[in-house]
Amino acid sequence: MTISVERIGGGTLPTRWTPTIGRVTREFIDRKLSQRGAPTKEAMDSVLAEATQILGRCLPPSDDVGKEAGLVVGYVQSGKTLSFTTVSALAHDNNYGIVILLTGVAVNLKAQSERRLEIDLGLEDIQHDWMHIENPESTRHASDFEKFLRSWKANRLNPRGRTRKSLLITVLKHHKRLQDLEKVLSKLNLNGIPALIIDDESDQASLNTKASKNLKNGTDDKSTTYDKILALKAVIPHHTYLQYTATPQANLLIGIADVLSPSFAELVTPGDGYVGGKSFFDNNSKLCLPIPLSEVPSKDNDIKEPPLTLQEALRFYLLGIAHHFLLGQKGNRSMMIHPSQNTGPHTDYKKWADDLIQHWGIFLQTDKLNPARMLLESEFKETHAELIKTYPNLTSADELIAELPSVMDELCVVKVNSKSDGEKSVQWNKRSYWILVGGQKLDRGFTVEGLTVTYMPRTASSNADTLQQRARFFGYKRTYEGLCRVFLLPDVISAFRHYADSEEFIRKALEEHRGEPLKEWKRDFILHRSLSPTRPSIIGRNVEKVELDEDWVTPGALFKDKEAVKNNLIYFQNKVNEWKEQHNHINAGNYPEFRDIRNDSPPNILIEAIPLSEVLNFLVDIAVPDLDDSLKTSAAAIALARFVNEHKDAVADVFLIGDLSTKGLTGRSLNVKQRINELFVGHSTQSAKKIEDMNYVGDRRLFTPDRVTLHLRYLKFKPSVHIAVEIADCVPWFALRLPASIAKDCVIEKV
Repeated sequence: MTISVERIGGGTLPTRWTPTIGRVTREFIDRKLSQRGAPTKEAMDSVLAEATQILGRCLPPSDDVGKEAGLVVGYVQSGKTLSFTTVSALAHDNNYGIVILLTGVAVNLKAQSERRLEIDLGLEDIQHDWMHIENPESTRHASDFEKFLRSWKANRLNPRGRTRKSLLITVLKHHKRLQDLEKVLSKLNLNGIPALIIDDESDQASLNTKASKNLKNGTDDKSTTYDKILALKAVIPHHTYLQYTATPQANLLIGIADVLSPSFAELVTPGDGYVGGKSFFDNNSKLCLPIPLSEVPSKDNDIKEPPLTLQEALRFYLLGIAHHFLLGQKGNRSMMIHPSQNTGPHTDYKKWADDLIQHWGIFLQTDKLNPARMLLESEFKETHAELIKTYPNLTSADELIAELPSVMDELCVVKVNSKSDGEKSVQWNKRSYWILVGGQKLDRGFTVEGLTVTYMPRTASSNADTLQQRARFFGYKRTYEGLCRVFLLPDVISAFRHYADSEEFIRKALEEHRGEPLKEWKRDFILHRSLSPTRPSIIGRNVEKVELDEDWVTPGALFKDKEAVKNNLIYFQNKVNEWKEQHNHINAGNYPEFRDIRNDSPPNILIEAIPLSEVLNFLVDIAVPDLDDSLKTSAAAIALARFVNEHKDAVADVFLIGDLSTKGLTGRSLNVKQRINELFVGHSTQSAKKIEDMNYVGDRRLFTPDRVTLHLRYLKFKPSVHIAVEIADCVPWFALRLPASIAKDCVIEKV
């Protein structure tokens, strides 16, 4: 049975069942709203509505058995943890007996997630709602599990209104820990106990890294962590596996038959205070600043002194926290220095930060006429002038500079990496101001509280999802957005800008498909050619990158299927008649730039300013029987769809080459690949250098700059074993020209 759940903001989406909001969820919400930095009541209502929708897509707790997989997509630092905590509370209220949280691959991320659960679900209080076990082991926890099961089953009928406890298991996403959990659960009778498995950062480690090899070789090999997750799923008769991520490319590109392939997708919508890629990587943004390659240490570039951009970043940060300090504001303000995944450079950058803070603190307390102090103050004032452009309410430079020595005394610089001196946890409640220096431990999942300034002299990752996970500088920062700055290498800035396009395209596509089976959604993405959607090893689908430039998209084999040719011929005739009736059409040669004074060829007809949406519909409806042609056409259609969505009034021009006549046409031949060599007729006379000296400018010049241009024509073909005789005299053909503003590279699924 299909049930509709009302969504915040209006509209309904189908769900399997309707979760109820009970005491545990209400207490969780009250607890959340009372915390420091709590969301607004309206924002929490939205989170609850989406969590209800997510749980409603999962298997109903009333079912006896069943296994399901779903995908939940948020932005980086957008509230995914709040979402799955809300889902967990709802699961308890709706008689899910077990909630398992796979907390990521890093110990610090596991600790962070567990701490949030302890606070948000009230696990620190005397517990009557949850039994929490972390990293279970059969020798230590077997009896605890058995006691829980006896109690849960005994209270099945909920006598005297008692609430059954739910078992909350948090486990590191490591093959040994997962195996231990599977061993414990395999010894228990879990029949009739609904379970929810939540995989945080689900695109990391969980997926089969041998999928691409399997697709190529027809094998069925499994990577270690993936294998252990499958074994864990196998021993739980009734469960839904919810995959949370901000970068869903990997989850969407695994094979359709993969056990982890999601059957539905839901979105986490950020609140009004969220600041993401649009803010940092808009072309006009002042929040993102380049790091010259000359300031990045390498084996060929030995740098002994702190780079100038690092000094500038530190000045931005110090002025921001001085403002925070002077106004007595609450919460943390942090800076992140992310130089490399290797731990060696972390020591250098930490020393540079420590030394600068120490020396600047000393200089600012010397005599006011000290040249070193005067120079330092002038540099801070220059930075202040830049900062006030984006944060007009900034306290005056003199007042902030006067506070800097006190602020520096409150500041703690720490390394966060896998080395022993970098494993120290950051206790945000102990100090207000932090500078974190690290690499992979800061890459994904880890929340840097109050992050304002990021300095990241790392080269761009070629994998789009890996790149995006480094964006720890996204988050709920609207109130102090103008104090934020991100320093990146120029190629990384460019990559982030390209990714922002892809991210919005994927989210919109998932939004439009929301409520429908995800297995029916064709995996097509806009993605710049410098990026791959994800690491190639996990891709279990036939996908291909298609590069589009400001140029013509020209099919090469529209003759391949005679039924397609016949249908296209009818479609051309109907569409052209419709356009001619509705829009202005003239002899294109009337325009000087389209000069055509030939006597032996019918004129080219120009139909002007057709809505671009109609050209998009044409590309969607036309039959393209050749796979290579289809990939290119699909990529063009995706690029057009994106542009039409943002520019509703956009128009295109259509040229009917030779007014769709076959008069005077000579038969075309095919090349060795059984495709046409050259679609376009060149200019004549061939020796002419200027348009005025030409009889014809040539087909390629028939376009309007900054507009999409569509050519329609008929072709004749010479007798060939590859072309049916009954269609050879008239094959409909098209060509499409995309301006640079529209042409976007795509990843297309071959189906």
